[in-house]
Amino acid sequence: MKFRIKQFFKMLCQHIIFPFIYFINRWKPVQKGLVVLADAHHETCPPHMAELRRILMLNNYNVKEFYFDIKDCGLWQGFKKMIEFMAMYPAANVVFICDYFLPVASCNKKKKTKVIQLWHGCGAFKKFGYNSKDDIPEGYKGDLFKNYNEVTVSGKACVPAFEKAMCLAGRVVPVGVSHTDRLYDANYMEQCKDRIRFEYPDSAGKKIVLWAPTFRGNAAKASLVGEDAINMLTYDGELTKDYYIIKSPHPHIGVDGLPFSTDELIAGSDMLITDYSSVFFEFLLRDKPIIFMAPDYEEYYKQRGFYLDYEELPGKLVIGKESLYERVKKAILYYEEQDEYVESRDKYRKEYMGSCDGYVTERIVNRYLNK
Repeated sequence: MKFRIKQFFKMLCQHIIFPFIYFINRWKPVQKGLVVLADAHHETCPPHMAELRRILMLNNYNVKEFYFDIKDCGLWQGFKKMIEFMAMYPAANVVFICDYFLPVASCNKKKKTKVIQLWHGCGAFKKFGYNSKDDIPEGYKGDLFKNYNEVTVSGKACVPAFEKAMCLAGRVVPVGVSHTDRLYDANYMEQCKDRIRFEYPDSAGKKIVLWAPTFRGNAAKASLVGEDAINMLTYDGELTKDYYIIKSPHPHIGVDGLPFSTDELIAGSDMLITDYSSVFFEFLLRDKPIIFMAPDYEEYYKQRGFYLDYEELPGKLVIGKESLYERVKKAILYYEEQDEYVESRDKYRKEYMGSCDGYVTERIVNRYLNK
């Protein structure tokens, strides 16, 4: 019942309230150089737009920001933030978002206003958008992506999946993903490593293993799988003398107190353990070992599905629940002796991350603001 009420309120906002707010503010002329950054999943600028925000501020663009975490701030506070956005929307030159953001698609926007979806992940791994009922419920009425002018993706191989998931043929461009620029910044990389060592002094002299899984279900009822095995690894004396494991679940899990973003942990880690998260694409830029731990592979495949063949991924696979802890431990130690996935990582990096070269943010600003 609560879910249905929430969905009804969303429909009311999208089809009546938000369009009305846009309509009564439509008289506002589009302001050249007015850039709006908006996100409904973070209380401050999300990491995936931080580099773009920095460059815009550095070059004195007129930037207006609308950030709120709809799960934490409550429905009423989130509603007020969206109303504020809708009042500003008619005057915006460019609107940048990096996740689903309901208000941008709730009206027929002015042609002079460009909406650019930066997206928050690289590559194209698990199904999303209209390819996944967990992302867009069957009863949803409307088109989440209708006002997108373009979607920026990390490489040419991602284009077909995004076009299909968002029904946006011809509007998905392999410009690159802005926040990956930091992984080419030597100072940023060293700062992340130093901060991790400082925050986790027990990691000194050890290799950092990052566990970064995605969530199960939908964003409103997210759950985690595999944590028991990871917890056992953190107490394994044979392993912990040489390795230090850091846990960084998907933000939808709602874990509090994590001192680093996933991007910062990617920069400072020597190995990645994930399941179905697109974080592995970003980790390819580090050219470090990857372990795919998928205890619920069969169930997840049937529920959501993939754009990739899981058996062909560029890393060691640990599929199924039986003896999960022992097999993951063995996979970690395996990389001490050999790394047979170097060529596979290189192949995936070229195909799915080929546009992420350290100059993405510059291209985005030039493409959408400096024409």
